Amino acid sequence: MPEAPPEFGKLTLEERKYLALRLLDEQIVDARKRLHFWRSLTNQPAQVDSGYISQHLVSLVTHLRGGGFRGKGLDLEDGSEVKSANFLDSEDARGAVAPRWNFTVKQQSEMFAYLECKWIYLVSIDKHGAAVRVRVWRLSPGEHQPFNQRFKDWAERVGFPIFRKRGKRRNDANFQLFPPRNGSADDYARHGGGGPAGPRKVRFAELKIMLEEPPGSVLLFHAEQQDGGKFRLVHWAA
Repeated sequence: MPEAPPEFGKLTLEERKYLALRLLDEQIVDARKRLHFWRSLTNQPAQVDSGYISQHLVSLVTHLRGGGFRGKGLDLEDGSEVKSANFLDSEDARGAVAPRWNFTVKQQSEMFAYLECKWIYLVSIDKHGAAVRVRVWRLSPGEHQPFNQRFKDWAERVGFPIFRKRGKRRNDANFQLFPPRNGSADDYARHGGGGPAGPRKVRFAELKIMLEEPPGSVLLFHAEQQDGGKFRLVHWAA
């Protein structure tokens, strides 16, 4: 018989901590082992799809249920968003690894919807030495002024022009944040920088989006997998 899940609303803090680590053990450690077998056989990618895993994790950390099923509806019942970046097994043909937190805008009328969220939860899955590391930050788009102002600047210079240029065709505009570098001690995300601007590219000065400076953003969760074994909890914000 399949295991019956506990009642979410009645979970204690210790039960949520246990389940968060169990989720990572099952959906990252065990799943990667299985996928590596198939990668060796088929030479196909072995990257774990971290998007839904991150949403489950954030629900356990925050004790907030999701707002829908099968990807429909809100990420969390309070209207907050969850963004995930996964460095594991994500190298391109040149060995580069550059996952991003994508803030996709599908309609011009929703350009500033992210800035109206109560919270944005940023999940990073990377390697830290020999360990797999999973961290969750909670960013307040209303209180984090550098993030807020850069998003508005991007909207005016990139987002709105995309929709004006392409008219009634379906368009997506994507504001991208680079998470802390793989394996680093960085406590900030990055936006902008890169090569020179061109006729089709708007260049922004590189901006550090600090992730551990309340009230704009705070580290909520940090767990690491040691020696190829199970995850252990490093930090759980009170």
